[in-house]
Amino acid sequence: MAAVFYVHWDEGEAEAHARPLVALGHRVALHAAVGTSPSLPDATDVVAISIDRLPSHGRAIAEWLGRGKQRRAIPIVFVGGSPAAATKIRAQVPGAMWCARAELPDVVARLTAPPLHRPRRR
Repeated sequence: MAAVFYVHWDEGEAEAHARPLVALGHRVALHAAVGTSPSLPDATDVVAISIDRLPSHGRAIAEWLGRGKQRRAIPIVFVGGSPAAATKIRAQVPGAMWCARAELPDVVARLTAPPLHRPRRR
């Protein structure tokens, strides 16, 4: 299963949002503090950033991830918030995705699924 780094600005809400992922067997590390730098765990497969609250802070975290050479390869998914806020943030963070909170487990599964093997034609 996947290792997910979930960023939200309220610890209780972050734990509640992570439960569906944990129930599916994913390992979830939380960052739920404003004004502190996140500590990205090793071997993180997906970063999920809630934009329900403080979307500008979520954008700042995503930009920080993009500045690191090795962190740049980790998929970023903005979760929740309004579609308008998501569109604005995704314009500033190329390559990021957005989904509703209920869709996050499916998005994580798609992002971490092994590539399909296609036999070569002769």
